[in-house]
Amino acid sequence: MPKIDVIMPVRNGEKYIARAISSLVPDAEFINKLIVINDGSNDRTASILSDLRWNGRLQIIHQPPLGIVRALNGGLNAAETALVARMDADDVSLPGRLKAQIAYLERSPKVAAVGSQVLLIDADGFPTGDTSAFPLASREVRRQLYEHGRCVVSHPSVVMRKEAVLACGAYRAPFEHAEDFDLWLRLSEQHPIENLGDVFVHHRVHPKAVSEQFRSRQSFSRDLALYAARERARSGTDPCDGLSGIPNFEELMARSSEHGRIVQDLGTAYHAIDAIFEKRRASMTVAAARAISALAKERYLGQSRRNRYALLRKAAWTSLKDFHFRTAFETYSAFVQCRVADSKFVRRMLESSRAGEARPRRA
Repeated sequence: MPKIDVIMPVRNGEKYIARAISSLVPDAEFINKLIVINDGSNDRTASILSDLRWNGRLQIIHQPPLGIVRALNGGLNAAETALVARMDADDVSLPGRLKAQIAYLERSPKVAAVGSQVLLIDADGFPTGDTSAFPLASREVRRQLYEHGRCVVSHPSVVMRKEAVLACGAYRAPFEHAEDFDLWLRLSEQHPIENLGDVFVHHRVHPKAVSEQFRSRQSFSRDLALYAARERARSGTDPCDGLSGIPNFEELMARSSEHGRIVQDLGTAYHAIDAIFEKRRASMTVAAARAISALAKERYLGQSRRNRYALLRKAAWTSLKDFHFRTAFETYSAFVQCRVADSKFVRRMLESSRAGEARPRRA
């Protein structure tokens, strides 16, 4: 069985990194080297890493705070093996994970990446009671990623083929904080991505996690990645190819219509959403309310339906208070449409209808 390299980026991970690394020890026989990229930590992370005695080859890369995308791509470039595993510095890898995933990819040469189910734990390591139910087969993984915009592949649980990841462009800077979702969308256009049914990672949820610190930006990056994927499918070109860094909301708002209505709507909507998340005193404009309505109907505004509904309600209520009655009506109508479209009953009816149309008729 081939050995693999493990890539672990970290910034200010003094509280959990020793536990994360020690969780890999039971699988050390399958690890060529553990590559830890210290992304400009200003706590005790560097000191902890220098004192570590790990049961295997440990490569530590220190860099200024350049961001997780640069850290991940640096780790990929440093990797020596055909298969690479991901691991976060605040999660826990369970024994048997790497052996199972390597064996799976050995049996499935067309599969470019395989993840696993994850159990959510709190800051102290206690289970929250939530366990993922990610789809296993590549077709459903792709459908959930592209049609529903759901990231059904847990980044820190993945083992992937380095060559395939590099060939599709690796991680991209404009999608910081949702760089994995963008990668899975692009990778799944060319190769199958699948999940194991077993829980092999304990995923820690705490206030300093990326998803908690950068909720608005992560949601925006997810939307931008989904828009780019849909444009690639429609036109064969990626509208984000010319972006070298994280887009500015104001710049997107000022873009002409030739760059696409959705791009402008994303800038307008997230300019308002940023103010809501940061609790800045800012009035939601009619343009922002209309942008939120249009985006919600196309399953943008993040992965969470509840957050999408909350934004629609807020946009409708704000428009009503400002006496923009038509906008309030349009926004509330969008809210109702989204609730109906997301209804399990409606989805089952549509799926039954499609199945009936696909069934051959008797002569």
